[in-house]
Amino acid sequence: MDRSRRAIHAGFRRRLRDRFPPARAGVPAVAWLVLLIGNFIAGCDSSDPEYFGTTVPQHGPEVLWLNNGGEAQWIDPGRCSDSNGGDVILNTFAGLVESHPKTLEPMPDVARDWDISADGKVYTFHLRETRWSDGVPVTAHDFEWSHKRLLAPALASKYAYIAYPLKNAEAYNMQALFLTGVDLATSLEDVRDLVAEVIPVERVDISHDPPGFCVFIGGDDDQRDALRKRAILQLNGRRLAGQSLTVRVADSTLVGVEALDASTLRFTLENSIPYFLHLLSFYSFMPVPRHVLDRLEDQGINPDLWTRPQHIVSNGAYTLKEWKFRQFMRFEKNPHYWNAANVRTPEVKAYLVESYNTSLNMYRAGEIDFPGGNLALPSEFMDHLQQFHDYRYDPYVAVYFFWFNTTRPPLDKLEVRQALSLAIDRTAIVKYIKRGGETPTADVVPQGLAGYPGLNSPLFDPERARQLLEAAGYPGGQGMPPITLIYNTSEGHKQIAEAAQQMWKDNLGIHVNIENQEWKVYLKSMETMDFQIARLGWIGDYPDPYTFLDLLLPKSGNNHSNWSDERFSELLREANQTIDQETRIARLLEAERYAMTQQPLMPLYVYTKTTLIKPYVRGVWGNYMDRHLWKYVWIDERWYDGVPSEPVVDSPPPLTPRY
Repeated sequence: MDRSRRAIHAGFRRRLRDRFPPARAGVPAVAWLVLLIGNFIAGCDSSDPEYFGTTVPQHGPEVLWLNNGGEAQWIDPGRCSDSNGGDVILNTFAGLVESHPKTLEPMPDVARDWDISADGKVYTFHLRETRWSDGVPVTAHDFEWSHKRLLAPALASKYAYIAYPLKNAEAYNMQALFLTGVDLATSLEDVRDLVAEVIPVERVDISHDPPGFCVFIGGDDDQRDALRKRAILQLNGRRLAGQSLTVRVADSTLVGVEALDASTLRFTLENSIPYFLHLLSFYSFMPVPRHVLDRLEDQGINPDLWTRPQHIVSNGAYTLKEWKFRQFMRFEKNPHYWNAANVRTPEVKAYLVESYNTSLNMYRAGEIDFPGGNLALPSEFMDHLQQFHDYRYDPYVAVYFFWFNTTRPPLDKLEVRQALSLAIDRTAIVKYIKRGGETPTADVVPQGLAGYPGLNSPLFDPERARQLLEAAGYPGGQGMPPITLIYNTSEGHKQIAEAAQQMWKDNLGIHVNIENQEWKVYLKSMETMDFQIARLGWIGDYPDPYTFLDLLLPKSGNNHSNWSDERFSELLREANQTIDQETRIARLLEAERYAMTQQPLMPLYVYTKTTLIKPYVRGVWGNYMDRHLWKYVWIDERWYDGVPSEPVVDSPPPLTPRY
């Protein structure tokens, strides 16, 4: 073996040693390494050499095995904000509508039909008869209570802002003041001026039903409780335009969601928006079993524990039966789900494996049927995996980026954030690290989403980056204070962090420390803003540019930049008050352009979804949100006897009709 070949093999062995788990107890390290190398290479020597690993199901046809990619932080629809928990919720709870498994077009689920008012602001849903998994009927009152719970200030949901399209939802969630007793013809400026005599005011909105003014309080968050009390004390009974004011804190009765009876639910929106039905298919709008939470509280049990297997009640296709921490979750078909007769697979076992190398080896051996949507394939093996028939590649509306904590020095300097962004060669990251067909981008909104043209921001300009760093006071990187980039445990995230670290060193002359954290520790760092730079990916929650831009709103629980700007917020409000779609898109584009001049985050690329799916798995169709409901998935039993001679026709189901 010549020297170059020895070097290549030595490098390969080092990569395996670094990336794969340590030796098992009782197995010598060298033997374990050989076993792992043999296991991976055996992908070429499967039941059929055209597939990666075994093509014979290792379980009966009534079971599906997959990987959920790690522990969920929450599987409570009102609290969840991560994709691990979101996938569980989407498969165990049923909303009013669901997304078609291929086209993502909204179609009926718990709602059998709906009516939309001529102005597009009022949606009335008519519910079908269905039950919770404990046999209790699901009613419109459950949906009303759940949506108001999502917005409740006490819950502090990170996703409360997603319900802000509902009338007065933001006012309730932000505990705005609600002023009544004054004619609505009174100018907003007069209302603002009066209240500003007592407390700082952020903005004033009109509420037509019920009539009144919603006054959003300015100032620091930790002072707002005191400011509310002061305002109520000093403004009640004050006169404005000859009328006497009544002041209270906005409550849930103002929110535009109401159960008219057990089977009829009405939403009233602030403005007509084109994506409302898509929004309702998102997991935050799934119902929560109030009767279970109430029962636990009556028994002296913390209601937050309602999602434990011994307590959980759901209304979707599956119900959780077993949860082994950091091992797996097991689900069984819910016989009370309204469409249980058409759920294809009775049982699902979801492993909680964070390592994509471990997940890949499990797939090869048939221990999982597909790696799920929360783990990528190992980029270092991508060229090898693409040759197999079970390799899948689909477009994906998701963006990978780095958050900047804009209040932490030296990232509080705009020029530093801009320099760090322009010093990254995004094309090189996509071409040499990811290798999955991703699109490099410096924009937060992917091009083409609902006709959105995108900004086409510069991808890489090291010369301009050096000029900006010098303007910030750090020529050639001299005097730059320490910076740390954190990422959650993953080889893929580590590779990107290391590449960024090297590019910043080469192009700016600065050293950035990198630090990996276990997922739950990482989420805590994000929530408490205990970082300078942090990686994250954002998957569109619905097919509209707003789903990416509202991430940067100050009220967004998923905004980890500490950046807040009223001009940006106002542009988004104007966009969603605009009926004409062309004008609306122009406003959204203006908002993104303004936000990216402030660089609160640094986009790197638009994802693609690359995965492996066993040839015997049916009912998984590519869609740009990578949303795959287990109830449609089934096992083609012909593969138990070898490779079938004729391919199965695997057409997606028809769009469920409204009736």
